[in-house]
Amino acid sequence: MHIGNLTNKTISYSFPSTNKLISSEIALYYRHATSVRNSSYPYISGDTFRAFADYIYDETRQDKLDLVKYGEIVFVKADMFSSFFGSPFNSIQNPFVLVTHNSDFSAPSNYETYLSNPKILIWYASNPSVENHEKLYPIPIGLPNTRWTHGNLNKLTFAAENYRKPWSQRTSLLYMNFALETNRVEREKALLQASKIENAQIIKNRITFDTYLQQIGNAKFVLSPPGNGLDCHRTWEALLMGAVPIVRQSGLDPLFVKTRSVVVDDWSKVTQNFLLSLNFSLNDHIIPDVLYARYWYERFFKHRLH
Repeated sequence: MHIGNLTNKTISYSFPSTNKLISSEIALYYRHATSVRNSSYPYISGDTFRAFADYIYDETRQDKLDLVKYGEIVFVKADMFSSFFGSPFNSIQNPFVLVTHNSDFSAPSNYETYLSNPKILIWYASNPSVENHEKLYPIPIGLPNTRWTHGNLNKLTFAAENYRKPWSQRTSLLYMNFALETNRVEREKALLQASKIENAQIIKNRITFDTYLQQIGNAKFVLSPPGNGLDCHRTWEALLMGAVPIVRQSGLDPLFVKTRSVVVDDWSKVTQNFLLSLNFSLNDHIIPDVLYARYWYERFFKHRLH
C-alpha cells in the first residue's frame, strides 16, 4: 500500500487562460493541434501529448520518420504498433523518445523486445504492461480529449474553479461512479467493498458530466478501478477536482508519488476506519504537476541533452 501526498518539492504551475496564450506556447503546445484534435493545454490528455510531439504516427497521419533527430519525440497511437514497428521504425536513423497513447491497449505488450533497441532512448507509455524497466516510464491517460463532450476544457476549468471544495468542507467520504461491464473482475470487487462503507456515494444511473464534476468536487476519496485499460480518466479528473483517487497497485505507481492518492494492493484494504484515518487537507488547493503539459514536455526534452 502506498499513500501519496504533495510535497514542498511539487511544482505548482500557473498558466494564462487558453485565449491568452503567448505565441511561444502556441508554437510548442499546439504544434500539431487541429480543430478536431485539439490540445487540452495546460492539462494533459492523449491529444496534448500528440500536439507537442515532433512527429506523429496515428490513424489520421503518418509522418515520414527518416529525418528524426536525436532526442526528438515520436507520438504513436498505442493500437498501431504492428504497423509502426515495421518500415516506419526501420526508417528512423537516430535515437528518439517514443510516446504511446490514445488507446486502451497496453504497452509495450508484444513488443517488449524493442525496449532493448538502442534507437529508443526511452518509451513513455500510457497503460504500461511492464514494471520497473529503466527504459519504460508511465504517462497518465489524463483528461479526455477535447473532441469528446467530457473533455470540454472550458467545462473542466470552470468546474475546477467553482466546484472544487476544500478538504474540510467535503461531505461525501467515498465516491464511486463507473460501469461494471468494462472490467467485471476488478470493478465488482471494488463495488462490494465500497458498499460496506457508510457515507459512500455510489452512482448507478447516468448523470450529466457537470453533475459528476460537482459530485467529485464534494468527495474526499474517489474509487478508481481499472476498466478497458489500466488507467482511467476518472483518476485524473479526481485529482483535478481535489479528490483523492484510490487505485490498484500497478505499473502506474510512479505517477502517484507526488499526488494526493492512495494505492492499494487489494480492494479489501479500503475500509471505513482506514479512510477516516487519512487527512489530505494539506496542500489541497494545488493541482499536481503531473497533470500539466509543461511538466511532461520538460521531462521529455531532457533526453535531447547529450
